[in-house]
Amino acid sequence: MTKSWFSARAVSRDIGEVRILEDIGAWGVTAKQFHQELTTLGPVKTLEIIVSSDGGDVTEGFAIMSMLGRHPAKKIVQILGLAASMASAIACVGDEVHISENAFIMIHDPWGGVVGGSEQMRKSADTLDMMRVNLLNTYVKRTGLDTARVEAMMREETWLNAKEAVRLGFADTITPALQAAAMVKVGEMAAKFKSSPLPRSWHVIRESAFANLNRRGRRC
Repeated sequence: MTKSWFSARAVSRDIGEVRILEDIGAWGVTAKQFHQELTTLGPVKTLEIIVSSDGGDVTEGFAIMSMLGRHPAKKIVQILGLAASMASAIACVGDEVHISENAFIMIHDPWGGVVGGSEQMRKSADTLDMMRVNLLNTYVKRTGLDTARVEAMMREETWLNAKEAVRLGFADTITPALQAAAMVKVGEMAAKFKSSPLPRSWHVIRESAFANLNRRGRRC
């Protein structure tokens, strides 16, 4: 069975469920495949979108945001564990956003690695800036916060617990914590984010940095 970072299924005739529980764009599974799965749900009236992800490919994420945003169903997002980076932006498409009391949201500037000459480096930086603006506008629209404030939060890499997420408008309500197995992989998450509340070790950071050089595209 091919691995995927999402799943979609019909809960009932009127309700569809989408789960995003891994890195967006992982294992070569594309937004095109996401669209195909979304289409198979049929004309559901409600989409329940469950998110527990530390982000992933930015361009794939933007495509998914557009697909979900254009879907006519009411969209109810439930954040479990962590909605970080691109996953936090996808969560913003919800008409309602609920966050578990022990979950986190993290926002930051997009980043990426590129191999090439100086011109290629400059083009990559310009692309990252455009992606940053798109993410910024997404968060501002969702929260109603001042643009400069959200921009600073992204630049500093900001972690929000459930209470802070609701207070700032990233989520609407807090739901009881699920006592299931933890969905956050401590070593992986700590290596990826500079302001992670989890302890980091140098060898984990170094290994992650080398691995990221081999990843396709920019990520958030």
